[in-house]
Amino acid sequence: MLYDHFGRPLNSLRIQVNASCNFKCFFCHMEGTEENAVTLSAEEIERAVAVAARNGVNRVKFTGGEPLLRKDLEDIIARTRKHISGDISLTTNAYFLKERATGLREAGLNRINISMHSIVGEKFIDITKVDAIGMVEEGIDAAITAGLSPIKINFVVLKGVNENQIDSMIDFTSSKGAILQLIEYETDRKGEESESYRRYHYDLRIIENRLGEAAKSVEFNSLHNRKRFHVTSSEGKDATVEIVRPQRNADFCNHCTRLRITSKGEFQTCLNRSDQFYSFRGKDDEGIFDTFRKAVNARVPYWREADESSY
Repeated sequence: MLYDHFGRPLNSLRIQVNASCNFKCFFCHMEGTEENAVTLSAEEIERAVAVAARNGVNRVKFTGGEPLLRKDLEDIIARTRKHISGDISLTTNAYFLKERATGLREAGLNRINISMHSIVGEKFIDITKVDAIGMVEEGIDAAITAGLSPIKINFVVLKGVNENQIDSMIDFTSSKGAILQLIEYETDRKGEESESYRRYHYDLRIIENRLGEAAKSVEFNSLHNRKRFHVTSSEGKDATVEIVRPQRNADFCNHCTRLRITSKGEFQTCLNRSDQFYSFRGKDDEGIFDTFRKAVNARVPYWREADESSY
């Protein structure tokens, strides 16, 4: 296994299989890339995964864009499973999931993250520009039936848009046996000055404090040391809520063990860095490993302890 200069092990890949989506969420960061039509082939993805696996990587998450726009996603997962014995997961908007959940599970997918940023139909349309909340719920049910577990529901908390839906989302996810993942609307240092960030950013420490007071127990996810609260929903059911709070959070960055792969065939060290892309496309295994090693060595926690005092 490779370690960066800050002692962080590199054991996880986040692979962007495409950079296009059928939803148009206004806050989408497209995994730190611009929307484009460039994609790696299934063979190219497998080769990069195989090299990484030989060097300690044992977890993979597939993202987009919207990954299910790729018709060969099941093949990509099956190829990945040949090299990864650990967790393989997928983030999707679930629009196409109903028909493909079983096939994804059979290909080797363990679990799934489903983006659902509102439980209110009109708000869902405002955020995504698509009238598809019913299809997302059908996708969730299909994932449950297929045995993709645990299911996480990704909910980006947006000030003035959906922060008043958190309790309703806790009720909804607990009824499905899913984990609610509350995600902070994040940006880089320059982006903090933008109008959209000032308008929509909601400090998740507010929610952390409230959940902490009500929690029956608290766990920590090894990735980013994220807090996971076990609480009781308003309907009296067990509920689990995980907090993804990266903004000016040094602890989050200090526990990052993941390298990104872009749809163009680049290792990307961090979502917030636009200056650290290391292309491996067209290289042989030795070239891929050299590029992988360079990217790991270049990793630096984006947010440091000094950043927290000014937040």
